[in-house]
Amino acid sequence: MRSKQTIEVFARRMAVSQNTNDEIDIFFSAKSVAIYGASATPNSVGQAIVQNFIKPQFTGRVYAVNPKYSQVLGIPCYPSLQDIPDEIDMVVVAVPARITPRVFEDIAAKGVKAAIVISGGFSETGPRGAELEDQIVKIARENGIRVIGPNCVGVIDTTTHIDTFFLPEYRCSRPRASNVANISLVSQSGAFAAAIADWTAELGIGMSKIISLGNKCDVDDDDLLRYLAADDSTQVICFYTEGYDPGKGRSFFDTAKEVTPHKPVIVVKSGRGKRAKEAASSHTGSLAGSDQVAGAAYKQAGVIRADNFEHMFDMARALAMQPPARGDRVLMVTNGGGLGVMTTDALEAEGLAIPHPSPELTERLQERLPSYCAIGNPIDVVGDSDSSRYDIVFEEALKSGEYDIVVVGMLLQTPTLGMDITNVIANHQRQSGVPFVAVAMGGAFTSKAGEIMELMGVPTYATGEKAAVAAKALATYGEIKYRDKFRRTLFPDNP
Repeated sequence: MRSKQTIEVFARRMAVSQNTNDEIDIFFSAKSVAIYGASATPNSVGQAIVQNFIKPQFTGRVYAVNPKYSQVLGIPCYPSLQDIPDEIDMVVVAVPARITPRVFEDIAAKGVKAAIVISGGFSETGPRGAELEDQIVKIARENGIRVIGPNCVGVIDTTTHIDTFFLPEYRCSRPRASNVANISLVSQSGAFAAAIADWTAELGIGMSKIISLGNKCDVDDDDLLRYLAADDSTQVICFYTEGYDPGKGRSFFDTAKEVTPHKPVIVVKSGRGKRAKEAASSHTGSLAGSDQVAGAAYKQAGVIRADNFEHMFDMARALAMQPPARGDRVLMVTNGGGLGVMTTDALEAEGLAIPHPSPELTERLQERLPSYCAIGNPIDVVGDSDSSRYDIVFEEALKSGEYDIVVVGMLLQTPTLGMDITNVIANHQRQSGVPFVAVAMGGAFTSKAGEIMELMGVPTYATGEKAAVAAKALATYGEIKYRDKFRRTLFPDNP
């Protein structure tokens, strides 16, 4: 066991974390929001943000601030925050960078404790912009104001419907929360945050929160990691980052070591090459740093690194829906030989083990399946299979304890395989506790089966390559979750 002193240090860190979480929570739970720079001009940033907050889904109060208007889109507009008769929880700042110091003096005088600065023109542009950023940070710190941004699009919360993205919905759809799996994304890039919002909405991927950090002048990756680790509506935490400012990277990795045994964290980090590092610096004023050092630190902290956003969400869906694997031994079961071979290639390319069934398991399967089925790995129950052959394979293979992950290939174009296969898969997964991943290639009928599977909590992919990425994530996270006995002792509710 660790010493009493070690546990006391950990307890102090958690107390500090709770204080930070209380400060961060206002960005997602604000009941009164002021839009500084609200505008009556169509297609303007100031008008688009107001439009988000006058939708019926947002049940809080919203105020416009701009001395040019008395009202914007039917809501009252005031010359300053001091003129608003009510308390304000959060201010969204969408004014030119040069006047933001005056805006922050107004925010401080009003006693507001949270501000999202949408405006650009700060440290990402050079010394003059950096000076303006320093001024607002100084005012914020002296007055206990937490700041997201500048140079960002802010936040979306799919539960409270706080939405500061200035992209109109007809151009950028908003994702929804899911009853099955919810992911939160923290992005240094506002453009990527917006694209991911639109993309996940189109794919129906359940999202809890999307946060664009921009220049990270105050609230940073570490703050959000601590917050989302304690957020019950977030099952998997995802990050896109271009780098960490000096002195802040170590804090993020130290926090990640505490978080990752209890909640998966996935990162896409850009800035691997020299030119990309230069672009990152001019984009958000960040320092990309050594990619090799970052990669080693991610691994040590238990953070899973994805090559791109598509892989990130393939991984995240699996980790949100399924338990982590206890090992890397994968069984592939399919009714299509080609699908089995291609998927097995992809699984091997990910470094997963594809062991043949033991002689004992092989014998039991041969006794119960038609003689023309291929008993290996993959196991091919062939094209005339119905769900009963899958049922036999799952029953015997799971009973044997020889496999840690099951990848199921379903070619639903064959007339003998019906929708009841979804129940067979989901039932075996729930009863065994072994993670399952499904591959369903095809059109409308197949897509419907995939939707049913995901409602049952089994992630389903259109290709074997995507399923292999998901299976690898389940194996990797299993190794992360189960490798540290001290953490299991300290958190006995997390086996």
